[in-house]
Amino acid sequence: MCQHALEIKLFLQTFNLDIILVSETHLTNRSYITVPNYNTYYTNHPDETAHGGTAVIIRQNIKHYVRAEYIHKNIKATSIAIEDNTGETTVSARCCPPKHHNKYDDYGRFFKSLGNRFIDGGDYNAKNTLWGSRLTATKGKELHKVMKTNSLKHTPFNKTTHLVAKRS
Repeated sequence: MCQHALEIKLFLQTFNLDIILVSETHLTNRSYITVPNYNTYYTNHPDETAHGGTAVIIRQNIKHYVRAEYIHKNIKATSIAIEDNTGETTVSARCCPPKHHNKYDDYGRFFKSLGNRFIDGGDYNAKNTLWGSRLTATKGKELHKVMKTNSLKHTPFNKTTHLVAKRS
């Protein structure tokens, strides 16, 4: 992410974005990014090497607070809660490394940690034809099952494994 810091800053300015979710940040405690007028929150890989990781970059004037990091061997996420006159919404950037075989319960625990209203974005590494992949893998079946059970909606990013899941 550090090598893309200038791109991120330009992207935020060009599109006047309030929030950006980043997965695969590849940051450590010694490498980070700052963006004027934005707060940046990270969840780095627990072994402090530059791989994996997530970040949420949010405009400073938006009322929010940081939620606890979600760090499990197979799912890592950075989450914030945004407060408005209708209540609280969690916004989460998540990464699911491809080598782990997430099951229904893994996804279920993660979604439960986000609360009743949330938007979660990132790479699930879970292929399913329902979100545009050319094939459906076991992880994709498990993810679809938990999303269907919990009435979650998905929006594919690039028709592979990057999704936004939400409950509103």
